[in-house]
Amino acid sequence: MAATPVTNYDDYIHEPNNQDLSGIPGDEGLPLIGHTLQFYKDPFEWSQKQYAKYGPVCRVNLPSGKGIVALGPDLMQRIYLDPDREFSSKMGFMDRVAKFFPGSLIMEDFEHHKAQRRIFQTAFKSDALKNYTRDINAIYQRALTEWESHTGQTVPFFFLIKNLLLEVAAEIFIGESERGERVERLNQAFIDALNGMMYLVPYRLPGTVLDKGLKGSEYLQQFVASLIDDKRVGNRRDMLSLICREKDEDGNYFSDEAIVNQIIFLLFAAHDTTTAAITHTMYYLARNPDVKEKLYRECLSVGKPTLDYEDLASVPYMEQVFFEVQRVRTSTPLVPRRTIRDVELAGIKVPAHTMVYTVPRFTHFMDEYWTEPHRFDPDRFSPERAEHKQHPFVFHPFGGGAHKCIGMHFSQMEYKCFLYQFLLKYDFVAKHTKEPFMQTLPLPKPTDDMPVELLIR
Repeated sequence: MAATPVTNYDDYIHEPNNQDLSGIPGDEGLPLIGHTLQFYKDPFEWSQKQYAKYGPVCRVNLPSGKGIVALGPDLMQRIYLDPDREFSSKMGFMDRVAKFFPGSLIMEDFEHHKAQRRIFQTAFKSDALKNYTRDINAIYQRALTEWESHTGQTVPFFFLIKNLLLEVAAEIFIGESERGERVERLNQAFIDALNGMMYLVPYRLPGTVLDKGLKGSEYLQQFVASLIDDKRVGNRRDMLSLICREKDEDGNYFSDEAIVNQIIFLLFAAHDTTTAAITHTMYYLARNPDVKEKLYRECLSVGKPTLDYEDLASVPYMEQVFFEVQRVRTSTPLVPRRTIRDVELAGIKVPAHTMVYTVPRFTHFMDEYWTEPHRFDPDRFSPERAEHKQHPFVFHPFGGGAHKCIGMHFSQMEYKCFLYQFLLKYDFVAKHTKEPFMQTLPLPKPTDDMPVELLIR
């Protein structure tokens, strides 16, 4: 077996993105804008059309430059596991993420990534998750009681759950339990930073989306940095406190800069993905009343007002629903990498420093693996059918390999605890004025923000 190549950041992070893709199948798209409109509107639909024309590897032409799209489970396994260290996550996310979340876990490769990942080793252990579960349940109980004021009205569910999960993020991640102007300012900075990532004008002009986003990111960095010394004292159990007390292999605290970078990106990653997952769950439950009823009956059978950490395995059908939602509307629609050296993918030679985009949802709809893939069917994840086990990477909503989502179990816990309490307290009816377009970027959701009427059971 060949030795794993030694990889040094100086070998590739200073190199510009390769723009010569003359040997890659594909086309240039429209004049000036390339594939921008189609690709960002729906990368899944675009990928299906390109796959039919060109196969699993093809060119894509975007404002940020040219790259390739790699499709199918075999290539996903090769890219995500990356046994020969051929793909850089750091350079894949360099274009936008680095501006707002520098030094975050997703922006590190290999030994650097492994060293930074250690900062979370206590924050995601089972003891910590048990505490988070208890505290999250209390937040949900309070919020769902407050939602009673919305019953009988049509409300945009997306904003209800987005604001609720921002409360969760402030309290569970940072320890800010008192609602008020301080948390509102924190949440607004977070929203500005997220919106800023979708800038069109790449110049920091006053009042632009990019400017507001960078100001939001700077505020978050200053806010978290101001808490670190205090968080290192005592035995508080919010995530920031646990991270602040974590030590590296030499027994030293992680630097303030490392802590700030990791906690801010964690806020972004956890909040966006769970918001998308719960919003899409409402969309599909409204269209599949048999699934909603079966899920409600499962919640009733547990016989408790909330799910404790030990109860999370007692709702297996809810887990199937969660997986099916992640299959049809993956919360992470694009996962980029950049090649470190020349590689060969599906028989195609791809030059070094080439952007590579993977589209998880494409694999999740391949007819070769999924029965009627366009049908919402949680039972495909049942032990009897287990369609997701036909190939290690036919289902990969949380990525894979070293960069597999570190908050995967936290996300499922957050999702299950909410859905359990919500379904026991409320029924709901979708109130779309017309069938909404299902937006992919910047955040996957129905474009009408999922209007519902809440009905107390």
